[in-house]
Amino acid sequence: MSARRHTIIAFTTIIALTGMFSVRRVVADSSGASVTRADGSSTQISALTRWLATGEQHTCVVLDDGTLKCFGSNSVGQIGSGGMVALGDSAAEMGDALVAVRLGTGRTVRAVSAGALHTCALLDDASVKCFGEGAKGRLGSGAEDDLGRSSASMGDALLPVDLGAGRTALSLATGGAHTCAVLDNASVKCWGDNGDGQLGLGDTAARGDAAGEMGDALATVDLGWPSGVTTRAIAAGDVHTCALSSAGSIKCWGSGANGRLGSGDEDSRGDEPGEMGASLAVVSLGTGRRAVALTAGGQHTCALLDNAAVVCWG
Repeated sequence: MSARRHTIIAFTTIIALTGMFSVRRVVADSSGASVTRADGSSTQISALTRWLATGEQHTCVVLDDGTLKCFGSNSVGQIGSGGMVALGDSAAEMGDALVAVRLGTGRTVRAVSAGALHTCALLDDASVKCFGEGAKGRLGSGAEDDLGRSSASMGDALLPVDLGAGRTALSLATGGAHTCAVLDNASVKCWGDNGDGQLGLGDTAARGDAAGEMGDALATVDLGWPSGVTTRAIAAGDVHTCALSSAGSIKCWGSGANGRLGSGDEDSRGDEPGEMGASLAVVSLGTGRRAVALTAGGQHTCALLDNAAVVCWG
């Protein structure tokens, strides 16, 4: 391998095969970087790319100046171009011709996460803005309207997600039709589809699809971490969610089909009262092992351990 070529291998390489969701920080120097596909081929990306996220059929990148550019399918406004035309299927649509997503006057982007048909951006002021399909409240707008299908719905007109009085976001994750954020007080809030308990609220009712469900009215996810332990990261699959604690433990909830929760069964968690908090068991990672990173695919979950091993389940 050339010393000038850095290969970025997505932590859940299965996304290259399934087209599911991923968020990845990209580290590159002046030589640029490449993203390796499952077939071994690679695509060169700018050395100025800071963050890369792939949805079901669209891709978004955060550039070094904090602008966000997205391309791919745009049937419901998920690339935030203010239209519904796919971008990137013609060379003439890329490069300088690809216009940055408008997220408000003076706003820049710290990170981006792409769900199946929606996209959420963490902005420089630690607010979150989401666009694309609005069904089931995944955009957290208090309605089910799609946002991003017209230019009038973007920019300053696109309101930030109400996370509660005084609350801001540290990180976020988008699943198939739900979204979660780790807040500045280390609590976790999730909204959107909840048919399998993926919001972790002890029921199956969607949140964020009607007025009055967001802000302080949206309960935090009870993870039952021991005293002094907080949530470090969150990952969202199609219909399940996992959290990584500061102690290196992992808890997962939502659909348990095919073992994606790592619970040793296929039961769902978080869809009924009494299943969260201390009742939600940690995933067994092996004797003495701790997780340092976490990611979720459509129906599986992977963790990077403290000994540099990767374990996956689902």
